[in-house]
Amino acid sequence: MHFYEINILISPNLSHEEAISFISKIENELQDLGKIISETKAERKKLAYTIEKEEEAWLSFFSFFPNQEKDLKESLDLIEKKLKEEKNILRHLIIKKEEQKAIKKTRSAPEHIATKEIKKEEPAPKQEVELKDVEEKINELLEE
Repeated sequence: MHFYEINILISPNLSHEEAISFISKIENELQDLGKIISETKAERKKLAYTIEKEEEAWLSFFSFFPNQEKDLKESLDLIEKKLKEEKNILRHLIIKKEEQKAIKKTRSAPEHIATKEIKKEEPAPKQEVELKDVEEKINELLEE
């Protein structure tokens, strides 16, 4: 099943609260075209290059799962049209994504090993050791 990630850059002239309410408004307008999943957060980002004479913008993104009953192309065209009409949106980007099953990866394992099952070794049982025994072992190792 496919879903779409919609990224938007919003004018920095809005306050943080105004940007969040603007994002909520956009999501509500698009809700009838499909299911929208997001955290409704906006992050202020410095842009790599100016867009409409702005050097910063509010960045937000959300996932869009289109309705199965409606025509996909028509839904995407409507989304595109609504995003272009908004004056507070500097740029938008719609990316098609594949829904994948989550693969557990470990940080230390290389990419080709991370997809294989990794058996966890059980830790050795803790042994109580006296300080005297530790000192003897250290002295023994130092003598060698």
